[in-house]
Amino acid sequence: MDVIAIGRISKPIGTRGEVKILPLTNSTQRFEHLQEIWLGTDAAHVVAKRILKARIDAKQVVLQLDGMNSVEEAESIKDWYVFVAKDHAVRPEAGSYFIDEVIGCRVVTEDQTEIGTVTDLLSLPMNDIWVVNQGEKEILIPAVKAVIRQVDVEQKRIVIQAVDGLLD
Repeated sequence: MDVIAIGRISKPIGTRGEVKILPLTNSTQRFEHLQEIWLGTDAAHVVAKRILKARIDAKQVVLQLDGMNSVEEAESIKDWYVFVAKDHAVRPEAGSYFIDEVIGCRVVTEDQTEIGTVTDLLSLPMNDIWVVNQGEKEILIPAVKAVIRQVDVEQKRIVIQAVDGLLD
């Protein structure tokens, strides 16, 4: 099944197996009408789960999932991604990308110096941070227009401006 990540499970909520979701979309309302999602550590290894109940506000999504009845069960899926079928995905606005379009992209500077590969995304209040693996170290690249010059999801390639201090 072709799926796309729309959130990440951050922690259990309460004692009945509910989980808090950190949305990877611009709108928490995206979760409002979902009846089924897929969960997994990556898109290749997912399991289907039916949504029993959803509580949604501007910044938070809490889901009660079928078969999740305790804190321990909820804890066992902490940090897993929440996926939907790609054909049901809402396309991000211009200049925004699905997380799995960015993960796996090679990152190069404007002078074509190879930096590494995007391995993760951190969703922070001001902007997203793309985690780039460069051998033994990780480089944190802010996903802002001043740094990101070009994203080619078809070629899995991102061009950045290497501003002072970014790659140190």
